[in-house]
Amino acid sequence: MHGTDPAFTPPFPGSVVGLIGPKSIFLKKHGEITPLIAYRDGKPVGRIAAIVNRTHNEYNKDSVGFFGFFDFVEDSVVAKALLNAAEAILFEKGLTSMRGPYNPSINDDCGVLTEGNERPTSVSMPWNPSYYSGVYQAVGLDVVRNLAAYDVPLHNDPPERMTKIVNRIRSRNSVTVRSLDMKNLPKEMEIIHRLYNITLDRNWGFYPISLEDLMHSADDLKAIADPKMIFFVCMDGKEVGFSLTLPNVNEVFHASRGRKGILRFLEMALRLQIRKPKTSRLCVLGVEPAYRDKGLSALLFYESFMVSKARHRVVEVSWVEANNIEILEAATLMGGHRSRTYEIFEKVIS
Repeated sequence: MHGTDPAFTPPFPGSVVGLIGPKSIFLKKHGEITPLIAYRDGKPVGRIAAIVNRTHNEYNKDSVGFFGFFDFVEDSVVAKALLNAAEAILFEKGLTSMRGPYNPSINDDCGVLTEGNERPTSVSMPWNPSYYSGVYQAVGLDVVRNLAAYDVPLHNDPPERMTKIVNRIRSRNSVTVRSLDMKNLPKEMEIIHRLYNITLDRNWGFYPISLEDLMHSADDLKAIADPKMIFFVCMDGKEVGFSLTLPNVNEVFHASRGRKGILRFLEMALRLQIRKPKTSRLCVLGVEPAYRDKGLSALLFYESFMVSKARHRVVEVSWVEANNIEILEAATLMGGHRSRTYEIFEKVIS
């Protein structure tokens, strides 16, 4: 539908089917997904999925329904018809509001891109044409959350102030930083699972992920992740925080967009071998609540910056909520600037 837009990056072959198809881990562990397609004159002009996330509602004591995989031609009539159809399904399930887009949950890509549409997005971040935001509002959806992405250039050394802060943190605390140990991956994933659920629980819309969720995601990331870009910060004999940075393989996916089917898959595989991405994305950074007053977020950010600097030109920090002051200040201190904005929408089901 958006293939002619120069900023559009087609998803990895089979990835959408993996999220909504019968083998979906979301369907197995969390809820229901009802995909819908809109046709005009026999041709598809849009799609949407009505999503019931029981895990979210049980954890948050909520009755919200979700929508996702929402794409449409530039026509509010098409978007409204799709939204109404999804709303009717969620109403029948007894839900009182609908929120999105989530593809299919907050632990996957989510949000409408409202700034930065003119260029391809980073790995695991959604892209849409610039007209989406206006259509969302025209069909009765209201913004409930703003999420930001920051680009941090890597060509300069970190500012002296940041280096002093990090050195002070190291001297005042018995703290160490280590990268992921691939030789002991099952145990490492258990640590990440514990830290993910402890450190990100303050995020709006959070619900705990299962170890099975995490292992499924790890299977998808093995081909692209660099273990040296995944860090743990340790104190008192245990891991108390972690960060995850990924090479931006969307560069490769975008470069091979002209191919179809197996030829695209083969070209992506070849490009990954001979052309390393020039950018990366800091996806997750969290510290246990009991250790948040020790500056460990700044230390993790600094380590992530330095390892990315040796490999890439820019690291994108995304997504970040407006109340995450530590990360916003660290990104700004490192010379970063807000490069993209995403919005989450919601409406009351009537």
